Amino acid sequence: MTSSIRNITARYPKEVELRDGTPATFQTFEDDDREDMLEFTRGLDEDVLLFLREDITSPATVDAWLAEVTTGDTFTIIARVEGHIVGYCSLHTEPARWTRPARWTRHIGEIRINVDSNYRGTGMGGLLAAEIRQIAPALGVTKLSAQMTVDQEGARVVFERLGFRYQATLEGWVIDRDGNARDLVIMSCDL
Repeated sequence: MTSSIRNITARYPKEVELRDGTPATFQTFEDDDREDMLEFTRGLDEDVLLFLREDITSPATVDAWLAEVTTGDTFTIIARVEGHIVGYCSLHTEPARWTRPARWTRHIGEIRINVDSNYRGTGMGGLLAAEIRQIAPALGVTKLSAQMTVDQEGARVVFERLGFRYQATLEGWVIDRDGNARDLVIMSCDL
């Protein structure tokens, strides 16, 4: 574990308060959280799961996610309320697959977020995204990107509030679980 990741993880657990006064705890995603994460992801609405690029309800996918956390290619914060995971936000960086240090996109991190339907509209998504935005520079990220389908308006609003701006729409770029093509919106934010 690099010293920058150790410095970041020392910030957690962190207590936050949602708009309605509900207390929540932010912590880093670790191996001990595996079963709780599977319970959370399996409880997500089917319409949310339609748009994910990976099946996060699969134990193998969660294991691969935890492996990326261990290598430092992904940094994930989970949110708990009364001990249950109610959301997460991840920062995905480009793995060091090349031996040369001049990777074109080494300064870009992709943010991915999901919040339990019972906690949407409480400010949870914004708090999680703001947390990742704050720690990203310590991981060498100077630009954040976010991807969502055109119809995910709530996500776009959260990112716009955090300073993200529209970059592109890629027509028919996403195929949902039902085989329907959807347009993908890419937003970004300079840090």
